[in-house]
Parts: sequence; C-alpha cells; structure tokens
Amino acid sequence: MSKSIAWRLALAIALTCALVMSLIGVFLYRSLASELAWRDDQALLGRLEQVRALLHDSDSLEALQERPRLYQNMLGNLDSVLLVKREDGSPLIAINPHQQALPDVPPIAQARAPQRTDIKTVGATVLLAGMAQGPAGETLSVTVGKRLDEREQMLASYRIRLYGAVGFGALMAFGLGLLLLRRGLTPLRDLARAMAGIDPRSLDQRMSADHVPAELKEPVQALNAMLARLEDSFARLSQFSADLAHEIRTPLHNLLGSNSLALNQSRSAAEYQEVLASNIEEYERLNRMAENLMFLARAEHGQRPLQLHVLDLGEVGEGLCDYFEALAEDRQLRLYNQLSGPLTADLQLLQRALGNLLANAVRHAQTGSTVRLLRHDDAEYGWIGVHNLGPAIDPQHIDKLFDRFYRVDPSRAQPGDSGGLGLAIVHSIMHLHGGQVRVVSNDSGTLFELGFARNPPTFPRSGVDTVPAQSSARTQT
Repeated sequence: MSKSIAWRLALAIALTCALVMSLIGVFLYRSLASELAWRDDQALLGRLEQVRALLHDSDSLEALQERPRLYQNMLGNLDSVLLVKREDGSPLIAINPHQQALPDVPPIAQARAPQRTDIKTVGATVLLAGMAQGPAGETLSVTVGKRLDEREQMLASYRIRLYGAVGFGALMAFGLGLLLLRRGLTPLRDLARAMAGIDPRSLDQRMSADHVPAELKEPVQALNAMLARLEDSFARLSQFSADLAHEIRTPLHNLLGSNSLALNQSRSAAEYQEVLASNIEEYERLNRMAENLMFLARAEHGQRPLQLHVLDLGEVGEGLCDYFEALAEDRQLRLYNQLSGPLTADLQLLQRALGNLLANAVRHAQTGSTVRLLRHDDAEYGWIGVHNLGPAIDPQHIDKLFDRFYRVDPSRAQPGDSGGLGLAIVHSIMHLHGGQVRVVSNDSGTLFELGFARNPPTFPRSGVDTVPAQSSARTQT
C-alpha cells in the first residue's frame, strides 16, 4: 500500500522538529545542570571559609561544642554535612543528618583559598576539606559537604518536562505540517483532475502553467510537451493506418478484379497464365510491403542487431552502380561513383539504405543527367550522399519525407516502388547506426545524405571485422 506524500513529509517535519527541540533541550538541560553545580560549589566554598573564620574567632573549642545548633543553622538544611576533627583524628563537631559514611578527602592548605577544583564528588555528595586554626592555635581539619538529592530531583523533573515538550511539539508539527501540506498539494490534485479528463480524442488540450506554483511549472511544461508528442504520434498512427489500408486495398482490389474476370467465362491457358502472372506481381507487392513493415518494427524495437564491418566504400558504390546500371540505362541516366575510403557499418543495411536512395534518384532524375554517389567528412560525421538533377522538392514535404507511406506525388507511384516505405527504412537504418539523414533540394538538384558518426557508440553487434563489399549484393527498396 503506497503512503501519502503529505504523510511522509509531515512525518519528516515532525521528526526534524523533534530532533531540533531535543538538541535545544539537551543544551538547556546541560546549562541548567552546570549552573546548579556552580551555585552549589560556590556555596560550599563559602561555607568552608565561614567555618574557618568561626573556628579562628571563637574563644574556645569547648564553647563551640556546647552550641552545635549554630552550625546547623549556618549550614541551612538537613542535606548539609560538617565535620571538624582535631589533629589526633577525634571529632570535634560532627553534623551528618543522614549518618552516611564519609571518606577521607585530602584537605587543602590553610593558607590557600579553596578553588572549585578542590571539590570532590563522592556518590550523591560533594565534599570539600581544608585546614583551619583553632582558638589556641590548634590545627583542625574541616570537611564541608552537601548532598545532591535536591539537585537531582530538580533535574529529573526538568527532564520529564523536556520529554513532554519535545513529544507535544513533534505532534503539533506533524498535525500542522499535514494540514499545510494537504492545502499546498491542492494544485497537484487539480492537475490530476485536469489530466484525467484527457483522452485520445482530446489530446490537443494543454495544462495551463499561469497559475501553478513555481515548483510545478516545469512538470506542467513537461506534461504539455508529452501531450504534444502523443498528439503527433496518434496523428501519425492514424495516418499510417489509413495509408496502410489504402496501400493494401489497391492490390487486393486488383486481385479480386482479375480473378473475378477470369472466372466469368472460360479462357485459354495463355490467358490464365497472364492472370496468374499479374496476380504474382500484386502478391510480390504485398510481400514487399509486409517485409518492409516487419523490418521497420524490428528496427524500432532494437531487434535487428548490427553486424559491423570496416567496409571499402569504393567497392560498395561500384556494386550498387552495377546493380542499378540497367535501370539507369533504360532512363538514359549515368551513374558516377565517387565513394572512397573505409567506413564502419553494417554492409547489408548500408546497401539497403543507399539502394533505396539510388532507386529514388534514378526514378526522379532528369533524362540524360548523372546520378552521383558522394562522400565528405566533417568533425563529427562521415557523410555519404546520393545526388540527382531533377525537380526540386517543395519545402513543405521535406519534414515528412521519412514518414511511412508518404509520397510527394502519390499519382506517380509505380509498380516496383517501395510503397512509400523506402525513405522510412533509410531513416530506421541510420537510427540503428546512431547516425543522421538529411535532405537538400533546390534548383541544382536533390541531395540525400547519410551521416555516420566518426566515433560511433556501442551497438548490439556480433563483431567488427574488415570484409570486402559484395558487388553482387541485392538491395530491397
């Protein structure tokens, strides 16, 4: 079960607040504990000095022993400790309300003022020992102390309050954060509702980015770009379906018509053979179309691995010119191969792409002109071109030339053409090679160029070898 983004962010806010408040609480707790310890230490230092002065200013030790309540009142409460001993270790004054065992604490010199570093913590009691001089000049040892029970109770109560404050603050942060996040995510819910209303019939709709938060502008723009691509893809798919139906309908009608005429009445064997020969041409047309569509589908899904070889372009060009020589002579054209140098590519796919371009060039070239195979390189690509002299292609058709079943002039379709798939196959072949294809058409002729990367990326292939081009290789247009 997926968790809400608002809940996750609210929980993160609550944990962050709890962590910050805990750090602040620890700092305040340590500060309070340090302040209480400092005050207790200062009080203990002052008590030692007071006892020293009292012992020194008294008339006699016997008078001090007769009035022990004086020291209890001076020390202030039952948590205080006072122990005065003679030089022989016998107790002179002993105030120890809890009757706890007091360890021997090294006394400081009588002439030196006591410091905080002289205070020792023993269990739950802090002790300070020093030397004092009695009324008759007798040297006495004085130990003053204070139990820490009151301080520990105060700190324990403070800790409980801190825990409560941190917990309550975390709950408040979670609740307020969840409320604010739910309100802040309202534009996302509005966007989701708007997207839910888009279907294949309304792909022309776009999300408005005028009133959305700045953080959502980029996703909204990306969604609009995706919708534009989907709209274009659906339009192309619809056009492709219509074109495919039109292309298949023509040979099917021809087959149905010729067979119906052949069955209407008895005919001679020669006439039946003529009907069968005509039918075979239509079947071949349908077969070429099916094979071309299968190739395009496999190429788009990367199911056609490349067989990369280092090819001699001169031999590749010569083989293609030999193959198209008869067709060129029928149209009174000349083929001129200017390809040269090595190229790393798939031989069969390169022959197929160049064959499709040569077939188009021969089909549309002016009678008596020359069709040229050219090569030139730049910093990024090695370009192989097919140039012919003929009518310039209208600029409105340039961007659609490589769409499936697209023809500049459908009325000029011929029985042996590719059914409008030849240039789409060229584009797919260059996509497999990671290259480019471009067209320039003007009064000086039409030039189709295939760009192969000078440093090609890694493609699915069986290896890279150096092999000679097969001059007799057949190409499928």
